[in-house]
Amino acid sequence: MQRILCPQCGAPVEFKSAASVMAICGSCRSTLLKDAESVKRIGEMAEVLEDYSPIQITSTGKYEGKRFDVVGRLQLRYDAGFWNEWYVWFEDGTDGWLSDASGQYAVTRTRAPKDKDPALPAFDDLTPGSQLNLDGKVYSAADIRRCRAVSGQGELPFAVGADGWEAIVADFRALDEFLTLDYSDTPVPRIYQGKAYSLDDMQRASLRAEHLVEESAGNYVGKIKALDCPSCGAPISFAAAVATQVICPSCRAQIDCAGDTAEVLAKQKKVASIRTTLALGAKATIDDAAYTLIGLMQCEDPDPEETSRWIEYLLYSPKKGFLWLVESDEGWDKVRVCDRWPARVSDTRYAFNGKRYDKLYDYDSKVKLALGAFNWRVKVGDVTRITDYALGDNKLTRETADAELGWSVSERVGPAQVGRWFKMPELSAVKEKPAGTNSLASVAIFASVAMVFFNADELENGQWLGLIVGGLFLWLPIWLQNKLRDK
Repeated sequence: MQRILCPQCGAPVEFKSAASVMAICGSCRSTLLKDAESVKRIGEMAEVLEDYSPIQITSTGKYEGKRFDVVGRLQLRYDAGFWNEWYVWFEDGTDGWLSDASGQYAVTRTRAPKDKDPALPAFDDLTPGSQLNLDGKVYSAADIRRCRAVSGQGELPFAVGADGWEAIVADFRALDEFLTLDYSDTPVPRIYQGKAYSLDDMQRASLRAEHLVEESAGNYVGKIKALDCPSCGAPISFAAAVATQVICPSCRAQIDCAGDTAEVLAKQKKVASIRTTLALGAKATIDDAAYTLIGLMQCEDPDPEETSRWIEYLLYSPKKGFLWLVESDEGWDKVRVCDRWPARVSDTRYAFNGKRYDKLYDYDSKVKLALGAFNWRVKVGDVTRITDYALGDNKLTRETADAELGWSVSERVGPAQVGRWFKMPELSAVKEKPAGTNSLASVAIFASVAMVFFNADELENGQWLGLIVGGLFLWLPIWLQNKLRDK
């Protein structure tokens, strides 16, 4: 460890890692560049935005049996949000990065090029889902970004000027394997390879306490940030703990909390009023963890032939991270983003946690209305391409947008269970709709139309009996199912 005094303010600054060439003074934000003989001040970096992350400089953990210390942090901003890259120093003298994005984590280290490596794709040729075969594994492109690194803390292994730099990166996934191609410096990318990471492998005492996360998230270090809407003045304090993007529940203004001051990005002149079962700020206990409902979206499939709508509720727990509840005509689903990706079995089947899911259908999800706080910038009109794979009442969902691809897994829950989570006994009176009712009705409608079409000549001659009997076979089971459900 090397300790020096900041040439700007005189505060002590430590270089814990021998590989670090830059550190950021915690007192005056000066960027200090270390060379063989001295430490020079090369500018000042922007302050990082404190978010919901429990990781901090001085946190420690283990990866593949080796202890590491968190010694620095970069924040990278893009149009829809930001994420953290924590610089870590291993006990064996090597270094790496701990990626921290929306409650998902991965540890990666530099991978040296090999003679047998295939030609790596150009950045502009990549799209979400693009495949890359490397070291005998087939990776799929999960996130493709041009972003800006402008904020930092602690030690870093390279010099960063006051204006930061443009980071051009693509993340790939294969089961729990994680791969990053970094095109920031040259057209031939630098490779970082590692795995998805669980905070269970961090030393809990070294992480930020839950109350500190809640108190500081959304604020800049050393500053108190107003959380009243700058458009209408309404309080939005329910989102203070986690918001980087807030949509005011009073005037529907979009507010970016990741700038020096809250900035109104857009204000809808006409906003449809919707009633939701769960309200912003509602508290729940799910799987022994305390959650707060921080955001909700009304989404729809814009298919003109069969438009459907549903509500997606975003919940946050300092202990467990993010969780989604989805309320639709079919019932309720509890949804988590997959840390470990499913394995492709065929074009229509994926395997996940030892179970196989078969393709159900493709559709679009379009945001019609968004309220509350989100860990990315939500806009009305955003469209995501969805593919569902089903195993009974449970589903795997593949979500594809312009720059990213993600997977989530959901399980059906009854309204009574949701009522117990949120202490809303009135939900126990809501009768759950059996899975498959809509699909059975759709088949019956299609078959009925087909029967009429193919028996048009018989109908003209007054031969109705066959059609009536066929209709009874089609519709009687659905009628009986609905009668039993309503008892």
